[in-house]
Amino acid sequence: MYREPNRRLIGIFLVTGILVFAVVMTMFIRQKFFGGSGNMLVMYFDESIKGLNVGSSVVFKGVEIGKVAKIDLIADANNLDFSIPVYAKMEDYQGIHTRERPEDDKREILDALIKKGLRARLTAQNYLTGQLVIELEMLPDTPIELRYRGHDKDVLEIPTVLSPMGEISKGIQNIPIRESVEKFNRFFDEMNKQIPIVMPQISDTFKNLNKAVKDNAEVSADTFDNLNQAIANFGEASKAFRNFADYVERHPEALLKGKRGN
Repeated sequence: MYREPNRRLIGIFLVTGILVFAVVMTMFIRQKFFGGSGNMLVMYFDESIKGLNVGSSVVFKGVEIGKVAKIDLIADANNLDFSIPVYAKMEDYQGIHTRERPEDDKREILDALIKKGLRARLTAQNYLTGQLVIELEMLPDTPIELRYRGHDKDVLEIPTVLSPMGEISKGIQNIPIRESVEKFNRFFDEMNKQIPIVMPQISDTFKNLNKAVKDNAEVSADTFDNLNQAIANFGEASKAFRNFADYVERHPEALLKGKRGN
């Protein structure tokens, strides 16, 4: 005999399965990204982080030592200032170790490196897609600026520096464009005032220059005529000298007796 299934039991079973799955995934994600705060890093960037997402890599010397786990946006209601803390998680198999003491805590190693100049900066992973990664570099000449005010003292903050594009953007912002435009406007206004005064003088100068060119052109023409005549005379003298040299070569006795027929 056909028996109708109990829909209520089926619904309870499905809801229970969904809840169990959600709890397991929540525990997995929490353990994956936030388990062990001693391996959690935080960085504050003073530029746009567009292209940086949860899961983006944190690399040092080309080696991935962690991944971005969380990105927050915190606003200060007093001065409407915004800060963007970026949290990164290092797995147990990731991080920086020392050859001499591999059992040292990764936090201690990073803390020592920070004092020696370890800094974080944004770097393009793919210029076509605009994806970013966080690259750690040794920049000992840069200052240490720490901003983390959280209650979890196990979170290690890594100071940051501007990326190359951030430095360019900051340099453009620091250019006094308004003052430069005002200076150019004052310069052109002064030029417009001086042009009517200077133009008659420029016109007279060009007239005198044209007159001098014409006078020099007449003198130059006479000079070229005399020079051409001198060159022609020199050519005739050279021809006569060659004829005399040829005759002496054929009749050397002419130097003693004189030319025949004379």
